[in-house]
Amino acid sequence: MRTKTVVVVFLLSSALAAENLEKTQKKALETQVKAMTAEAQSLVKAGQLAEARIKYAESQALIEMKDVTEAIKHLDEEIHKRVKDTLGESRKLYDSHKFKEAAAELEQGMNFQASQPVLAYDLALCYYQLGDRNKALEYLRKAKAGTPDPKQKQKLLQLATFYTTGENVTSPNDSNKGRISQVNRLSESIGMEASLGDAGGDEDSTFEVDADSSDAPAAPPVSPASLKTNLPAATHSNASATPRSSLCNALGDLKATLASHPSGAFDLANCAESNGRAAEAARFLEQYLEMAPGALDGDDVRVRIADLKALLALPGPSGIQVRRLYASIYTALAERKYDRALADLKTASDAAPEFALTKWNLGLLYEAMGDVDRARTNFTAFQQLTSEQKAKDEAGVHLSTLDAKKTKYDEEIDEADDILSDLLGRAMKLPLDGSEKRSALRVRRARVKKKEEAKARNRVGGFAIPFAYAQQQLGRASEHLQVALALFPLGAEANELMGLVFLQANDGRSAIKSFDVVASQGLPVSFYAEMRGHKQDQAVKCELHRDGLHFISLSSYDKKGNTTPPGKPAGEDGLGDLVLEPSADRQPSFDSLDLTLADIKKVETDKGVLKLKLTQKEISLAPIYLPSFTPVEGPPARRFANNYTRLFVRYPGLEDSKLGSEGMTGGEKFKMGYNIATSSLDIAMSGFNPISAIGSVQDAIDITRTIHSAMASLSVSFATWERSVEDQQQLLAGKEFKTIPTQPANLAFAQELK
Repeated sequence: MRTKTVVVVFLLSSALAAENLEKTQKKALETQVKAMTAEAQSLVKAGQLAEARIKYAESQALIEMKDVTEAIKHLDEEIHKRVKDTLGESRKLYDSHKFKEAAAELEQGMNFQASQPVLAYDLALCYYQLGDRNKALEYLRKAKAGTPDPKQKQKLLQLATFYTTGENVTSPNDSNKGRISQVNRLSESIGMEASLGDAGGDEDSTFEVDADSSDAPAAPPVSPASLKTNLPAATHSNASATPRSSLCNALGDLKATLASHPSGAFDLANCAESNGRAAEAARFLEQYLEMAPGALDGDDVRVRIADLKALLALPGPSGIQVRRLYASIYTALAERKYDRALADLKTASDAAPEFALTKWNLGLLYEAMGDVDRARTNFTAFQQLTSEQKAKDEAGVHLSTLDAKKTKYDEEIDEADDILSDLLGRAMKLPLDGSEKRSALRVRRARVKKKEEAKARNRVGGFAIPFAYAQQQLGRASEHLQVALALFPLGAEANELMGLVFLQANDGRSAIKSFDVVASQGLPVSFYAEMRGHKQDQAVKCELHRDGLHFISLSSYDKKGNTTPPGKPAGEDGLGDLVLEPSADRQPSFDSLDLTLADIKKVETDKGVLKLKLTQKEISLAPIYLPSFTPVEGPPARRFANNYTRLFVRYPGLEDSKLGSEGMTGGEKFKMGYNIATSSLDIAMSGFNPISAIGSVQDAIDITRTIHSAMASLSVSFATWERSVEDQQQLLAGKEFKTIPTQPANLAFAQELK
């Protein structure tokens, strides 16, 4: 009896000690929050509203306090009022043709870090009116990056074509408008819903030459400087599903109409090149320059024509082989199949080892992937093959910056990794570094409005963390990743993290573009979720491979949300290795569930979660979503979960997966609850839209600002660094299809994008 009493007293004492420790921790955190709040209030008084909001959000990382949440809400209201006033004043200036003054007003408004897409759109209008088309195009791309509506994006893309080529539609032909719109939609879906193959065949099929023929034509002299080129934008897909529609066949059906449009001629050239018709491609590009002599990409197009003519000059069977390989390379890059592009480039190099263009392209592709050793080898080989000093110097620019870029890239990846690891650890309540300081945080399941909590508890994954803090940190991670991707746009680590960020922005299409890069380098495509099944509820890292699925256990939960770590550590970071390097020899032992494709009967979207029907059981996955209320009902929930279901289709190739309807069903139209479901994705609580805060890096990157940021601690000349970065951006965007205008350009000032 005495022993029992001692044990009870000991347990009570331990409980009281733990409670006192938590109270002490909470008071210490509250003291820190008060100090940070005082700083934020001083910033507000100084008119530095965006900076004040950052400080308030940082305080919520320590402990979420009601008065801080209210302060952020009021601050957001004031910021939006200021932005609205800015738009009103700048509109008056714009309508009065005071474009320089309007631009200055809008630039100031950008500092509020709110309503970025509409501010960027209006800045694009101002700079176009001022005659600075390059800057206008930069801002227009930023507006597109922050615009989630596909229809609005199409309008912005058409305006981008107008800025680039000057072409305008004065009287749209209604009979062709629908077909051109379909072509435009397909051009945005290359490698997903659209392919580039057509029925035209290649030019060499009727001109094959016997390898021993003495009549084989000799190659005409080609300037070594013309052997430099840039490859098109792309990222890789390991999807086994075949694209459904041919963009090039659709363009071919409209050839007679589109050949008279600069953008149409450009797109027809792309299709000709991708299908092995280099001479036809060169003719269309020359036609493009004739119709749009002031095109912003004119210099790039002239280099591209020289490259095509260099390919055409290659003699004999090896010339035919290299031309066919280049057609395959272009298609692979456009469809983001980088492993295939790399393999074809290597084969082309073996077939014509003296053809310098291939060495240049191999150097660019390896550099874009961050493989500095192989990039150095190929740039050096290019220098040895070319005799023109200008071409040697061009390669020298890349050679002189490779090591510095690699150092900076690694630094930016480490910063982004730290930010995202912290956010995911908080969201899944994992015992990561520093978690002992979080025992005073108020955590609760079901990150939705209180009246929705009861029914949503089993439909969302993770624990509540302050939205303002999550949004701010995602924006910070994105900034680091933008620098990393400017240096090595196909770097696997940067694209792994960027894919996760795009998923948090609810932008599944952009996430796939990033994940295609990851998959092309033999790495799994991953996301984080809460997995539920019979007597199990655990946080997992979901890894999708070509041949199956791998669910790494990070922590398990009891009914109260208390955590138990897995039996085996989930990697060194506790997240199952958030970042994987292509060259890493990964052979860790995890607590995991491994499934082959044969084990899986179906994957489907079920409201806001994914259901995996296996041969023996069924499990559900609730993806972790940080920056807003997790949608649980209606179209927002299904659109949210569909982003993840599509990953199962694309990477392991589970083509029988079932997507949820992204529109309203008949029953939902008559349910009052639909309004609640729609509001579950409302971000009015913070006033900051994560989609606008996290721009599409591949589409809209301010090279100059990025370079200045990256150069801060490096002794590399600005001109040298800029040349190197611009080549990598051309690798991404040099041959992208142009959106063909179907309506006149609208240069009216906008108060909102619609």
